[in-house]
Amino acid sequence: MKFRVLGVDADAASQTRMVDAIDVGSARRLAASLGLTVLEVEPAAGSRVSLRAGAFNVDLFSQELLALLTAGVSVGEALETLVAKETGARRDIVEALLRAVREGQPLSAALARRADLFPAILTESLRAAERTSDYGPALSRFVRYRALSRAVREKLLAASIYPLILLGVSSLVLLFLLGYVVPRFADVYKDMGDRLPAASRAMLWMGQGIGGHPAIALAALACVAAAAVAAVRSPRVRSVFMHLLRSVPKVREVLAAAEFARLYRTLALLIHGGIPMVASLQIVRGMLSPHLAPRLDACRRSVSEGRTFSGSMAEQGLATVVADRFFRVGEGSGKLAEMIDRAADFHEEEVSRGADWLGRVVGPAMMLLMGTLIGLVVVLMYMPIFELAEAIQ
Repeated sequence: MKFRVLGVDADAASQTRMVDAIDVGSARRLAASLGLTVLEVEPAAGSRVSLRAGAFNVDLFSQELLALLTAGVSVGEALETLVAKETGARRDIVEALLRAVREGQPLSAALARRADLFPAILTESLRAAERTSDYGPALSRFVRYRALSRAVREKLLAASIYPLILLGVSSLVLLFLLGYVVPRFADVYKDMGDRLPAASRAMLWMGQGIGGHPAIALAALACVAAAAVAAVRSPRVRSVFMHLLRSVPKVREVLAAAEFARLYRTLALLIHGGIPMVASLQIVRGMLSPHLAPRLDACRRSVSEGRTFSGSMAEQGLATVVADRFFRVGEGSGKLAEMIDRAADFHEEEVSRGADWLGRVVGPAMMLLMGTLIGLVVVLMYMPIFELAEAIQ
């Protein structure tokens, strides 16, 4: 099975390798034997990891572990408690963590063995927290980070649900008109022949085809739906679709704000945990879209050469005017992580406002478009009647 390994070599250069291994842990060890400091391991495109962890909830695990540690329970005892409450595959996962901790491994190393489940930012945050043997603050920041990131995704999703529902219902109405109503009109107009308008003849032909062969029409509809699902799952198609969305000014602003908010929030989490800036920039690289990742690489090189973080981010177009002001204030006051967090807050509020605006505009626009299509079908059905009435007069 192939895995994509993101790591740093001895010269501190970012490296991405493809390795063959039986599981994530083996892939991590193999990459380490090649001289890489491993940051992230994930199955390669087209590979599937035979895990029983589909239902494992990292957020819930982090919240429960934080609650137990805050109450004064040791890491081992907390994992024992979680093992007792879990069942099935989730229990096996926590048991594996408990065994690793009992063998003397730190919690971060235990989580790193399941890099397919636990994100690198959690693992690295806990590894930094192990210097003080206090996991509480790192877990608390991670739980907050996940909650805020989830809230941004839910806002964007909520803005798209209504237009999608409207599109689905309108498509069903059009299918009903073409497959059931139009064939009935075809029987009425069959004696008119070439006297029918060309557009009406085309619509009647389409309706007769759908009404006369409903099984084929449904099969074609199922194929279209399957093709749409496959397209959504294809990284290349998603990339093209996102490129098209970014061509719309307001949508581009909302998507950019969402991506910057996620970048800033993740950076703040890592820097709060004591991870150096260069390493933090390397870790978050895999979270960015392809068109921003090279800019972040250039920013990381600039910071490693001694340039300021704010100047490097602004130079590469990774800081908005507001974010740049926050970063400069943070560098001057020595509270950079806090200011990066505030920049993330600002952009998340911008995403919320933009999503609300899109929901108010896209819904009515979609309704107008689908109403126009349905109205066009109705007009084409009745147009021959209007022309016949004019001929009689």
